[in-house]
Amino acid sequence: MSLLHRVNILVLLLACHTVSFADTLASPADARRLADRVMAKVGAGEIESGLRLGKPFLIIPSSEFEAMIEQVKLQAPMMSQRFGKSIGSEFIREDKVGENLLRLTYAHRFEKHPMRWVFYFYRGTNGWVLDTFKTDDDIRLYFPQ
Repeated sequence: MSLLHRVNILVLLLACHTVSFADTLASPADARRLADRVMAKVGAGEIESGLRLGKPFLIIPSSEFEAMIEQVKLQAPMMSQRFGKSIGSEFIREDKVGENLLRLTYAHRFEKHPMRWVFYFYRGTNGWVLDTFKTDDDIRLYFPQ
C-alpha cells in the first residue's frame, strides 16, 4: 500500500470521525435559531464567541476551526478600518434545495459596508449539521444573478 493511499485512508477516517461526533439540530427552524444567535454575537462585534456557538454543529475538525478563528482575528482590524464600526446584523434570505439542504444568508452590518455571511446546513441521518459557512464583502452577491 502506497503512502498516498494510506494518507487518503487516514483523511477519510478522520472525516468520518468528525462527522459522526458533530451535534445535530432537529429542524431547519433550529438551524435558523442557531445562525441567528451566531450573527447576534457577530453583529455585536464578538465574532469569535459567535463562531464558537456554531462549533458543536460543524463537521470540520477542531484544528481547522481553530485556524479559522485565528484568521478571523487577523482580519478583524482590517474590516473595522475599512468598513467602520460593527452596527449589527440582518437576516437576508433562506434557501432550501430539496428536503436536505438549507442555506441562510445574513448581512454583518458595518457603518460603511456589509459583510455577507452564508451558512450551509445539511440533514443527514441524525439531524441537521452545519456543513460549512463563508463570509465575503461582495455586495453584489446579495442580489439574484
